[in-house]
Amino acid sequence: MGYLTVQTLGESGFYSTSFNNETLPLNVWSHIGMTYSISNGIRLFVNGSLVNKNNLVFDYLASDEMTAITIGTCLQSNQCSINATTIVLSQFQGQIDELKIFARELTNYEIHVLASE
Repeated sequence: MGYLTVQTLGESGFYSTSFNNETLPLNVWSHIGMTYSISNGIRLFVNGSLVNKNNLVFDYLASDEMTAITIGTCLQSNQCSINATTIVLSQFQGQIDELKIFARELTNYEIHVLASE
């Protein structure tokens, strides 16, 4: 069991974080969704339901260069934190059935529909 943490890197190097303090059940598939926008911030969904959000966001750092996406770990230990609190590093231990990345923020309803598929 573990905790869900979602982070984004802003152009000034700050992270915006959404943290779910509930553990996920073992040996049961869970649908995890995350959305990001300047207007709504980071929103974290579990099984189609909004479980946490963070509206304090910065502009997303984007360029023509490759951007890393990590699941279940961090690229560097100093980048795994919630505000000033460091998250204990550990690797994701489980299976991922499907990964979808969209070019826009999905609505709560769209996340719910995806979780129901």
